[in-house]
Amino acid sequence: MVKAVYRDNSFHLIDPVNLQEGDEVELKILPDLEIKKLKGAFRIRETRTIEEIIESDIFE
Repeated sequence: MVKAVYRDNSFHLIDPVNLQEGDEVELKILPDLEIKKLKGAFRIRETRTIEEIIESDIFE
């Protein structure tokens, strides 16, 4: 997963990516609010840990 921030009508990457110029990608938008709603639901306090669980193959 790559994180980005939407600002000035475009996505600004937070994490580096290994892509060639012109490569096409597909984005799946996950509002931060949805992830934050789960914070504490499993006695997990770190938002990053919750994101990793959600993105794991277990929930596909």
